[in-house]
Amino acid sequence: MKVSMVKLLLTLVLFLAPLLLYAQKDNVNTSFLSQMLKSVELRESFGSATPRTAPVKFQFTLPKDADDSFLIDGALGIPFFDVGITQGLMLRGKIIGEYHRNTLVEEEQYTWQTGFSTELRTKIKMNDRNTAYSQLIFTPTFKYTRNVMDTVNSLVFTMDVIPFRSGLKGINLNTYTLSGNRKLINLLSIIPAVELQHQFSAAQSLDNGTILRPLLKFQYSVGGNKTRIPATRMVEPIKTWQAAVDYTLRYAVVNSTSIGEDFTHLLTTGVDYYFSTSPVSIAFGVSFNYGSDPLQGLRKQQYWLATISIQK
Repeated sequence: MKVSMVKLLLTLVLFLAPLLLYAQKDNVNTSFLSQMLKSVELRESFGSATPRTAPVKFQFTLPKDADDSFLIDGALGIPFFDVGITQGLMLRGKIIGEYHRNTLVEEEQYTWQTGFSTELRTKIKMNDRNTAYSQLIFTPTFKYTRNVMDTVNSLVFTMDVIPFRSGLKGINLNTYTLSGNRKLINLLSIIPAVELQHQFSAAQSLDNGTILRPLLKFQYSVGGNKTRIPATRMVEPIKTWQAAVDYTLRYAVVNSTSIGEDFTHLLTTGVDYYFSTSPVSIAFGVSFNYGSDPLQGLRKQQYWLATISIQK
C-alpha cells in the first residue's frame, strides 16, 4: 500500500473512531471518557460559532498505476470546560486539531493545526415586547499551524464577533428561521472577524514576520426541513438538502513578511443532500470554490468539488 494511502486511512480513523464509539452510546458506561466522546465535535474548521458550520469533507481516488489523490478538510474538537464568568456571561473551551489536505487541485493545499478554541457568550437581551432577543458571541481561538507546502510554522490568534438575533419579525442573524409553511430553513450571517498570524520558522527567513488580517464573512443558506415544528424558528433543524453561498473578504493591514499579501477573498457555493442526520450528519455535496485562504494554505485558484461530508 502506498504511503499516502496509509496516511489517508490513519486520518480517516482519527475522525471516524469517535463517531463509531458514539453510535454505540447505549453500550457504553457514563464514565468521563465516554461522556467526552459523546460531545466530540466534527467540522471543517474551528473559530466560528455560527449555526451553519461547514462539515468534514472527504474525497479520494486510487488509480492503479499513478499517485493517489485525495481531499481531507476537517477538524476535531473535544470540549474542555463550560463555566459562567458572571451572571449571563458564559465561557466554553475545547481542545482542537485540524487537517487540511487537497491534492486534487493545481496548487496543492497541506496544513495541520492544533490548539485551543473558546466561545464567550454575552447575556441574552429581550426587546420590550419579548418578541425578539439578541446576543453577542466571541470566539477567541489560539492555534499552532504548520503549512507543509510552504514549510512555514506559525502561531495564530483568530476571533469572530457574531451578532445573534432571533425574533418573530425582522431580519434574523446567525440563527435558523423557517419559511414556506415551515418547509424551508433559512440562515443569514454577517460576521466581522480578525486573524493575527506570526510566522516564526520559515524555509526562507524573509518569510518570518507578522500578518494582521481583518475579515468580513457573508453566509446565506436555504434547505429543506424534515421536521415541521416549532412554527417560528428552529435552532437545530433536521435538514434534507441545503444550498449555500459563503464569501469571505480579507485584507492584510499589517504584513512584515516578504509575502506579497494584501487583499484576498474566498467564494464557496454548493448544494448538499443529506443521507443521515442522527447520531451524525452524512451528506453528499457538490461545490464551486474560487479564491484563496492564506491561513489554511489554500492558494488562489478555482475548482469544483464533489465530496462526502460528515458532521457531529
